Amino acid sequence: MKSSPFVVVMSIDFVILAAGLGTRMKSSTPKIFQTVAGKPIVRYVVDACKSFGQNVFVVTQEHLREDNCFVDVTPVVQRSPKGTADAVRQAVGFLKSEYTVILCGDMPLLENRHLDALVNATQDNTLTAMIVPDELSHMTYGRVILQDGQFDHIIEYKNATPEERSSKLANAGVYKVKTELLKRYIGEIRENPVSKEFYLTDLFGILKDTGNEVTVIQNDDYWSFHGINTMQDLAKAERIMQTRLREKFMNAGVKLLDPETTYFAHDTEIASDVVIEPNVIIGVEVRIGRGSRINAFSHLVDCEISANVEIGPFARIRGGAKFMSKSSIGNFVEVKGSTLGCGSKAKHLAYIGDTTIGDSSNIGAGTITCNYDGVKKHKTSIGDYVFVGSNSTLIAPVSVGDGAIIGAGSVITKDVSPNSLAIARTSQTEIPDLAEKIWRDKGRRK
Repeated sequence: MKSSPFVVVMSIDFVILAAGLGTRMKSSTPKIFQTVAGKPIVRYVVDACKSFGQNVFVVTQEHLREDNCFVDVTPVVQRSPKGTADAVRQAVGFLKSEYTVILCGDMPLLENRHLDALVNATQDNTLTAMIVPDELSHMTYGRVILQDGQFDHIIEYKNATPEERSSKLANAGVYKVKTELLKRYIGEIRENPVSKEFYLTDLFGILKDTGNEVTVIQNDDYWSFHGINTMQDLAKAERIMQTRLREKFMNAGVKLLDPETTYFAHDTEIASDVVIEPNVIIGVEVRIGRGSRINAFSHLVDCEISANVEIGPFARIRGGAKFMSKSSIGNFVEVKGSTLGCGSKAKHLAYIGDTTIGDSSNIGAGTITCNYDGVKKHKTSIGDYVFVGSNSTLIAPVSVGDGAIIGAGSVITKDVSPNSLAIARTSQTEIPDLAEKIWRDKGRRK
């Protein structure tokens, strides 16, 4: 794991609450596995916690614990969700550090910097409050109430008085508690008589009443702490994340002709002097080298693009495709699991699947490498300086040697030797005046 720029001055365990059913999403995909910029939302929270190099425990449902999102954390099962305090109870037996940070697993916009002030706060018991913008004063998050500038209590929005609802401090659901106090008082939280759930927020009232100081950290980056509960929330998070990514790349010297129509993944890597035209979607595992150009309406995922490569317009790239320097593909070309060598090109209407193409080769319009026989995928190998004529079909497995020429309209089923001309098409037959008879029989008149 990369070293973190954030220094932790005390031992801390992280507990991520991720056992909610997420019923408001109305989706068969669990809420925590919905994605923002191609990454599950719970993984944003896990990675933020992992950056501090401490133990991370995720409280989740039994059938989710084996998911790949949790391979590097300790999953803790909450079999019958009964609220946030009940979720934390499932994890307390695992906690060994001096302090425990507790947060929700549905905050994909949370970043390391947002946790830094909380993690390194010198006070024993600290909670984060979001400063609610005026235009969002209707948001139904619980309110943090201060008395003479000090913490007084947290109140659920539905139970709050009009005066309490007017508070500009919303509970972010991000806390740091001294582990000793957490273990001592978590069992004193009582079931809410209305919801029949146990609220972790009640812990801070207990701490205050038992003479333990509670400190509130106010943060005006409201959306970074906003949880995902609905598809509308998810769409808002996606918009914010895409804005962050666009700014990141433009600040690094990437030219976006229409930033609002360009979409990136969380792990996209782009060098400077790359130009991206409008309506381009870049999925996960994409790297683009210096000086390359991605033309309009192209879709890229899982590919590596070297320097000075041109892609599109209307291109689809996927499946581990690789493009060497100065190679290019044009409009309506799909490349899957293939490599184009330096200077090679396929400019029009082609499908290149499971194919290796050498340097300086040309793939004509309408060319297809037939890689699938209905059961298995097969590979095509095309050498250096090969010319494949338009509307050719190469039926894999097949190899075309360096310098070979494939005549237009050929169906290639056998290997082609280097520097050979291969033509595989039937002879043209012409029958005089037959067309006139056919048209007459069909009832067509001149």
